[in-house]
Amino acid sequence: MLREDYIKICSVCLNKSFNPKIGIICGITNEPADFKGNCVDYKEDTKELEHAEWKEQDLKKDVNKAVNRGRIALFVLGAFYILVGAYESFLIPNANLIFGFIDCSLGAIFILLGIWSYTKASPALITGLIFYCLIILLLFLLDPMTLIGGIIWKVIIIAWLVYAISIARADEAKQKKLSSNDDLLDQL
Repeated sequence: MLREDYIKICSVCLNKSFNPKIGIICGITNEPADFKGNCVDYKEDTKELEHAEWKEQDLKKDVNKAVNRGRIALFVLGAFYILVGAYESFLIPNANLIFGFIDCSLGAIFILLGIWSYTKASPALITGLIFYCLIILLLFLLDPMTLIGGIIWKVIIIAWLVYAISIARADEAKQKKLSSNDDLLDQL
Protein backbone atom coordinates (compact mmCIF):
# COMPACT_ATOMS: atom_id res chain seq x y z
CA MET A 1 0.00 0.00 0.00
CA LEU A 2 1.09 3.56 -0.66
CA ARG A 3 1.40 6.21 2.03
CA GLU A 4 -1.61 8.00 0.49
CA ASP A 5 -3.68 4.83 0.91
CA TYR A 6 -2.73 4.58 4.58
CA ILE A 7 -3.48 8.27 5.09
CA LYS A 8 -6.87 7.90 3.41
CA ILE A 9 -7.77 5.07 5.79
CA CYS A 10 -6.16 6.48 8.93
CA SER A 11 -7.59 9.98 8.45
CA VAL A 12 -11.10 8.60 9.12
CA CYS A 13 -10.06 6.42 12.09
CA LEU A 14 -10.77 7.35 15.69
CA ASN A 15 -7.28 6.07 16.67
CA LYS A 16 -5.39 8.52 14.47
CA SER A 17 -2.81 10.92 15.78
CA PHE A 18 -0.61 13.57 14.23
CA ASN A 19 3.15 14.01 14.13
CA PRO A 20 4.32 17.36 12.67
CA LYS A 21 7.30 15.72 10.98
CA ILE A 22 5.45 12.77 9.44
CA GLY A 23 1.77 13.72 9.32
CA ILE A 24 -1.08 11.39 10.26
CA ILE A 25 0.11 8.42 12.30
CA CYS A 26 -1.48 5.63 14.32
CA GLY A 27 -2.38 6.84 17.82
CA ILE A 28 -1.82 3.36 19.21
CA THR A 29 1.70 2.72 17.86
CA ASN A 30 2.72 6.38 17.34
CA GLU A 31 4.21 5.28 14.01
CA PRO A 32 3.06 5.63 10.40
CA ALA A 33 0.57 2.95 9.46
CA ASP A 34 2.12 -0.28 8.19
CA PHE A 35 -0.65 -2.86 8.21
CA LYS A 36 -1.30 -5.42 5.51
CA GLY A 37 -4.88 -5.76 4.29
CA ASN A 38 -7.06 -4.44 7.11
CA CYS A 39 -6.04 -2.72 10.34
CA VAL A 40 -7.20 -4.63 13.40
CA ASP A 41 -7.38 -1.40 15.46
CA TYR A 42 -9.44 0.55 12.90
CA LYS A 43 -12.47 2.35 14.32
CA GLU A 44 -14.37 4.41 11.78
CA ASP A 45 -15.02 8.05 12.57
CA THR A 46 -18.30 8.57 10.70
CA LYS A 47 -18.19 12.37 10.95
CA GLU A 48 -14.67 12.47 9.54
CA LEU A 49 -15.61 9.97 6.82
CA GLU A 50 -18.57 12.09 5.73
CA HIS A 51 -16.37 15.19 5.80
CA ALA A 52 -13.68 13.49 3.68
CA GLU A 53 -16.26 12.31 1.13
CA TRP A 54 -17.85 15.77 1.01
CA LYS A 55 -14.44 17.39 0.53
CA GLU A 56 -13.51 14.98 -2.29
CA GLN A 57 -16.84 15.56 -4.05
CA ASP A 58 -16.44 19.32 -3.68
CA LEU A 59 -12.95 19.17 -5.17
CA LYS A 60 -14.18 17.09 -8.12
CA LYS A 61 -17.01 19.57 -8.63
CA ASP A 62 -14.54 22.47 -8.75
CA VAL A 63 -12.32 20.62 -11.25
CA ASN A 64 -15.32 19.78 -13.44
CA LYS A 65 -16.53 23.38 -13.28
CA ALA A 66 -13.17 24.73 -14.45
CA VAL A 67 -12.79 22.14 -17.21
CA ASN A 68 -16.36 22.82 -18.33
CA ARG A 69 -15.50 26.49 -18.84
CA GLY A 70 -12.73 25.49 -21.23
CA ARG A 71 -15.04 23.00 -22.92
CA ILE A 72 -17.74 25.67 -23.29
CA ALA A 73 -15.14 28.00 -24.82
CA LEU A 74 -14.39 25.35 -27.46
CA PHE A 75 -18.09 24.83 -28.21
CA VAL A 76 -18.69 28.60 -28.40
CA LEU A 77 -15.77 28.97 -30.82
CA GLY A 78 -17.15 26.10 -32.88
CA ALA A 79 -20.64 27.58 -33.03
CA PHE A 80 -19.26 31.03 -33.84
CA TYR A 81 -17.15 29.78 -36.75
CA ILE A 82 -20.03 27.72 -38.13
CA LEU A 83 -22.37 30.72 -37.98
CA VAL A 84 -19.78 32.95 -39.64
CA GLY A 85 -19.23 30.28 -42.29
CA ALA A 86 -22.96 30.02 -42.98
CA TYR A 87 -23.21 33.80 -43.17
CA GLU A 88 -20.24 34.04 -45.57
CA SER A 89 -21.55 31.21 -47.73
CA PHE A 90 -25.22 31.99 -48.03
CA LEU A 91 -26.06 35.52 -46.91
CA ILE A 92 -23.37 37.64 -48.52
CA PRO A 93 -24.18 38.40 -52.17
CA ASN A 94 -21.55 37.08 -54.61
CA ALA A 95 -19.74 35.37 -51.74
CA ASN A 96 -17.01 32.86 -52.28
CA LEU A 97 -18.16 29.54 -50.82
CA ILE A 98 -14.62 28.50 -49.98
CA PHE A 99 -14.40 31.05 -47.12
CA GLY A 100 -17.64 29.76 -45.65
CA PHE A 101 -16.42 26.19 -45.98
CA ILE A 102 -13.14 27.07 -44.23
CA ASP A 103 -14.98 28.72 -41.33
CA CYS A 104 -17.43 25.83 -41.01
CA SER A 105 -14.49 23.41 -40.99
CA LEU A 106 -12.79 25.40 -38.22
CA GLY A 107 -16.04 25.35 -36.27
CA ALA A 108 -16.32 21.59 -36.68
CA ILE A 109 -12.74 21.17 -35.43
CA PHE A 110 -13.48 23.21 -32.29
CA ILE A 111 -16.66 21.22 -31.64
CA LEU A 112 -14.79 17.94 -32.08
CA LEU A 113 -12.13 19.18 -29.64
CA GLY A 114 -14.91 20.03 -27.18
CA ILE A 115 -16.30 16.50 -27.51
CA TRP A 116 -12.82 15.00 -27.14
CA SER A 117 -12.37 16.99 -23.92
CA TYR A 118 -14.95 14.75 -22.23
CA THR A 119 -12.49 11.84 -22.41
CA LYS A 120 -9.08 13.58 -22.48
CA ALA A 121 -9.56 17.07 -21.09
CA SER A 122 -5.98 18.30 -20.96
CA PRO A 123 -4.82 17.31 -24.49
CA ALA A 124 -8.08 18.51 -26.06
CA LEU A 125 -7.95 21.88 -24.31
CA ILE A 126 -4.26 22.37 -25.11
CA THR A 127 -4.88 21.53 -28.77
CA GLY A 128 -7.85 23.92 -28.82
CA LEU A 129 -5.79 26.74 -27.30
CA ILE A 130 -2.91 26.25 -29.74
CA PHE A 131 -5.30 26.01 -32.67
CA TYR A 132 -7.15 29.18 -31.62
CA CYS A 133 -3.90 31.12 -31.11
CA LEU A 134 -2.69 29.99 -34.54
CA ILE A 135 -5.91 31.26 -36.11
CA ILE A 136 -5.51 34.61 -34.35
CA LEU A 137 -1.89 34.79 -35.51
CA LEU A 138 -2.79 33.90 -39.11
CA LEU A 139 -5.55 36.51 -39.21
CA PHE A 140 -3.15 39.05 -37.68
CA LEU A 141 -0.61 38.36 -40.44
CA LEU A 142 -3.30 38.84 -43.09
CA ASP A 143 -4.76 41.97 -41.48
CA PRO A 144 -3.20 43.39 -38.28
CA MET A 145 -6.46 45.14 -37.33
CA THR A 146 -8.11 41.75 -36.66
CA LEU A 147 -6.07 41.47 -33.46
CA ILE A 148 -7.88 44.46 -31.98
CA GLY A 149 -11.34 43.41 -33.18
CA GLY A 150 -13.04 41.36 -30.49
CA ILE A 151 -10.03 41.59 -28.20
CA ILE A 152 -12.15 41.21 -25.05
CA TRP A 153 -13.69 37.97 -26.32
CA LYS A 154 -10.30 36.67 -27.38
CA VAL A 155 -8.83 37.38 -23.95
CA ILE A 156 -11.81 35.76 -22.18
CA ILE A 157 -11.64 32.61 -24.31
CA ILE A 158 -7.87 32.29 -23.94
CA ALA A 159 -8.12 32.88 -20.18
CA TRP A 160 -10.84 30.21 -19.81
CA LEU A 161 -8.79 27.74 -21.82
CA VAL A 162 -5.56 28.43 -19.90
CA TYR A 163 -7.34 28.15 -16.55
CA ALA A 164 -9.10 24.92 -17.58
CA ILE A 165 -5.81 23.47 -18.81
CA SER A 166 -4.02 24.28 -15.54
CA ILE A 167 -6.78 22.72 -13.44
CA ALA A 168 -7.06 19.64 -15.69
CA ARG A 169 -3.29 19.09 -15.65
CA ALA A 170 -3.13 19.49 -11.87
CA ASP A 171 -5.95 16.98 -11.45
CA GLU A 172 -4.28 14.54 -13.86
CA ALA A 173 -0.99 14.90 -11.97
CA LYS A 174 -2.80 14.22 -8.69
CA GLN A 175 -4.50 11.14 -10.15
CA LYS A 176 -1.21 9.92 -11.57
CA LYS A 177 0.55 10.43 -8.26
CA LEU A 178 -2.13 8.50 -6.41
CA SER A 179 -1.87 5.61 -8.84
CA SER A 180 1.92 5.48 -8.94
CA ASN A 181 3.75 2.60 -7.29
CA ASP A 182 6.24 4.78 -5.41
CA ASP A 183 5.67 4.14 -1.73
CA LEU A 184 6.33 7.23 0.35
CA LEU A 185 6.92 5.09 3.42
CA ASP A 186 10.12 3.78 1.82
CA GLN A 187 11.43 7.33 1.62
CA LEU A 188 11.07 8.03 5.36
